[in-house]
Amino acid sequence: MDPKRAINGTFCPVPWTGFIMNPNGEVKNCVVSKQRLGNINNSDIQDILHSDINNEIKQYMNTGQQHSGCSSCYKLEQGTTGIKNVRSDRYYYLKSLAKVPYSAYNTMDTTLSTVDMRWRNTCNLACVYCFPELSSTWAKELNTKITIDEYKLADTKKYVLDNAHNLKNVYLAGGEPLLLKENSELLDKLNPDCTIRINTNLSNLKGPVFQRASKFRNVHWTVSVETMADEFDYIRYGANWETFLENLNVIKQLDHKISFNMLWFVLNPYSVFDTVDYFMQLGYVENAFVIGPLISPIEYDVRNLSTAVLLDLEQKLKNRIQGADRRYLLHNSYVNMLKHLDEKFDKQSSKTIQRLEELDKRRGLNYKNVFDIDKYL
Repeated sequence: MDPKRAINGTFCPVPWTGFIMNPNGEVKNCVVSKQRLGNINNSDIQDILHSDINNEIKQYMNTGQQHSGCSSCYKLEQGTTGIKNVRSDRYYYLKSLAKVPYSAYNTMDTTLSTVDMRWRNTCNLACVYCFPELSSTWAKELNTKITIDEYKLADTKKYVLDNAHNLKNVYLAGGEPLLLKENSELLDKLNPDCTIRINTNLSNLKGPVFQRASKFRNVHWTVSVETMADEFDYIRYGANWETFLENLNVIKQLDHKISFNMLWFVLNPYSVFDTVDYFMQLGYVENAFVIGPLISPIEYDVRNLSTAVLLDLEQKLKNRIQGADRRYLLHNSYVNMLKHLDEKFDKQSSKTIQRLEELDKRRGLNYKNVFDIDKYL
């Protein structure tokens, strides 16, 4: 393949080099892809990677065409999402997989170089906006099960581990990746130069996954957090704010990259800004923050708040946009949040309260003791 094609505006290396597997066994090219390739419960992973649909995506890219499954990246790069100055996943993988030989793209074969493994839904938290597919604690609370064929999972793990020495980029999520035993096995097989991204709630650093990950040089910790203190404990049900801070300090000593993945919704419309300020006082820079508006469950969307509150938030965002460096992710987040407020939305305020009351009944909590949401709706 002509190297120039790698920057032709449509090409992405991932269909030739990797995949994401979700806890239910679903396989896609990457997390933002709109195209499902298959499910390991029904098909062998290698058959999925060599499926007609994946070959179709490769053919599109090799001829400079945009495949609909990859529209998220294309729209982001073209500016049609309204998000400014944000690099797409396609750009990320072009950079992180630059050392893959171009000859790998001249065939329809797969040279496994990157994986996004979400082996199971095992998680010790039940964050208010999450669901059983990504949290075993949620599944237990709702008395539901997310199952996967253990034999098929073992075959998929063998395929990944057999190729682990060639992996250049690994993303570990879940569930909670620090609790997944499969990640410990994978880390044991990786070469020391592999780049590892870990999306974690940072609630437990006592297991073997953390011990192994801490020994790598190129680790990027993506830490999930969106508020502080009592609000943190309520939203991230099962977590503890003081423990979180202690664990954050531990990974800070590793000299690894740290980012904060933050969701903005009805329970933290203002405190998300206080949380950013708090971490910046601890020395974290503007490029360490990615804030995204929560759109599901719809009852938690920040646009359910009153018009007066939304106008106040709009002004606060405009002020923050002016004060943030436009080169960095925090500025991009504020721009995206402001755009979110401008989009058409049918308020579900009564359902917001209903959902919180149902949650409190199951958990023996009272949201009114923690949040001022009633006066914001």
